[in-house]
Amino acid sequence: MNPSRTLVTGAAGFVGSWLVPVLQASGREPIGVHLPELARGDAPIEWRACDLRDRVAVAELISTTRPDEIVHLAALASPSQAAGEPLEALRANYLALDHLLAALAESAPSARLLFVSTGEIYGFAPSGATPWREGDRFRPQTIYAATKAAGERRVELAVERDGLNVVIARPFNHTGPGRPAIYAESSFAEQLARIERGLQAPVLRVGNLDAERDFSDVRDVVAAHVMLLERGERGEAYNVCSGQALRIGALLELLVARARVKPRIEVDPERWRPLPEGASSLAGDASRLRALGWRPAYALADTLDALLERWRASL
Repeated sequence: MNPSRTLVTGAAGFVGSWLVPVLQASGREPIGVHLPELARGDAPIEWRACDLRDRVAVAELISTTRPDEIVHLAALASPSQAAGEPLEALRANYLALDHLLAALAESAPSARLLFVSTGEIYGFAPSGATPWREGDRFRPQTIYAATKAAGERRVELAVERDGLNVVIARPFNHTGPGRPAIYAESSFAEQLARIERGLQAPVLRVGNLDAERDFSDVRDVVAAHVMLLERGERGEAYNVCSGQALRIGALLELLVARARVKPRIEVDPERWRPLPEGASSLAGDASRLRALGWRPAYALADTLDALLERWRASL
């Protein structure tokens, strides 16, 4: 049998750069998609430049590649960036998906699509609340989450009206080597590495440390994506998460304990964001995914060690 041709949008990004080699190891032929104005990734695979916000370009991409599978990772994934550019978030997170689904219906209706959404669609809950399950209603409280929730509704239409074969992944927070420093835990690790090298004064600047988030290792998340490609039920959604919410301040303490310096912690007004009253936590229940056979392989300690080491090596 010929290997599956697996189109990966956002293949040069954080998750995509971990996903592509796993797809290769599974015997697939990944095709990486990147924005024309951005460099393609380093992986030795076929690359296609395509602006997914351009309906005509997406139609051509699908008609010429004829993929067997698609993993749709590409998005404006930073909640703070989405808040500052809501129209761009709508284009990147909803219109690009709409174009992709329309092109699949036209040129590759039997292809399997994994749409990577987010656990943020459920909204935030009080500390100690029961972790979210897939049947819980959407309560998006950020522009980013709202655009992803809209994307999920578009997927429902594609499945029910057009008969497309789509599965939804809802990853909660995930981190690891290569995580951009625009995210809190990676910013902490980068600053610690810079302080260790004498490139920054021994002051670690932070935002609001009271939020509680459910962290997984990016390598476990990638394993979940591949499993959902293979075993996920058409039209269904699956949480990808640890099931435990951890205060960001506690995560910072774990990283500082791994550092070779003990910096002063200082709140930076530029980084500080208020939390919704009585709703500081976001955690999910991954029972449905575990029922397919998924098990996390990386402890949080391993993840943080790898994150910090990557920043040390990059300076």
